[in-house]
Amino acid sequence: MFTIAKTEATRGIWSAAEQPLNAPARGMVKVDVIAAGICGTDYHIYSWDSWSAGRIKTPMTIGHEFVGRISAIGEGVTGYAIGDRVSAECHIACGECHFCRTGNAHICEKTSIIGVDRPGAFAEEVEVPASNLWRVPDAIPDTHAAVFDPVGNAMHMVSTAKVTAKNVLIVGGGPIGLFAAAIAKAHGARSVALQEPNQARAAIARSLGLDLVVNPREPDAAAKILDLTDGHGPEVVLEVSGNAAAINAALDIVAPGAIVALLGIPAGPVALDLGAKVVMKGVSLLGITGRRMYETWYQVEAFMLKNPDLMDKVITHVLPAIDFAHGFELMDEGACGKIVLDFQALDQRLPI
Repeated sequence: MFTIAKTEATRGIWSAAEQPLNAPARGMVKVDVIAAGICGTDYHIYSWDSWSAGRIKTPMTIGHEFVGRISAIGEGVTGYAIGDRVSAECHIACGECHFCRTGNAHICEKTSIIGVDRPGAFAEEVEVPASNLWRVPDAIPDTHAAVFDPVGNAMHMVSTAKVTAKNVLIVGGGPIGLFAAAIAKAHGARSVALQEPNQARAAIARSLGLDLVVNPREPDAAAKILDLTDGHGPEVVLEVSGNAAAINAALDIVAPGAIVALLGIPAGPVALDLGAKVVMKGVSLLGITGRRMYETWYQVEAFMLKNPDLMDKVITHVLPAIDFAHGFELMDEGACGKIVLDFQALDQRLPI
């Protein structure tokens, strides 16, 4: 079985041959992967930064954004059939801890993540709990269905930050930032600005019809954002870059009482003047992780069904799975939006 895996504790990602999966265990299903998205988390693992080096146990088949068809069903599974087209929530919650039992499974104390803590979906087949499956409507194409997960991150962030009628600044124009921008507009934000230094991604952002797209490295970037917000600064910041300087710059210009939602994973500790930038301005910081199970999935499904054109603008590349290395090179260069790997035409021969 062809897989894409982290086989060495160093920068890079490699193909690997694994034995086909056994029959699924009780409560589990086996899914033949059709397509899978390359996530920012996968890029962290590829880059082998401090977060991934402290979390990933090699060898590990990575990948957690996917769509596929059920090929085998374990004992005790009901409501699904062989051939059903599904995606899946990649955070496997324990269902027993305080947070799971109070409706907050997205912050489960014992979360196990597909492609991070257990074998992932960058493979011809993946095993997942039936309880985590999401049946995909026929009207949603495979390339869109493969990225329920990151659109869910963006949806969770936008919904939690309550953007309606607010001036919103999105920090970072990667795929989740682009999805968040489109969702914020759909949620009735007063204005949506996005800052991104990479011109290829800035061009994608402009195609979404945002009120302002600005290069944060330009000296008048802050002035443009303040002008858009009548001098007050953004009332909501959606931070998806994980860049320490960008986080600090955003906090410098936010309006008093602003909400700052943080989803980007910094490469290391971030120095922050909490007194001046947060406490005295009455700013609320929100850590965003995962998706609410499964409220966010219903919201994402509705968004995808109503906005296929926006999905197509953010998904810029669909590559054969065998060409995964090119996908990571494009991410290195910042020359892409969302990348989806196609596993359907895989000939099962490893690249030389």
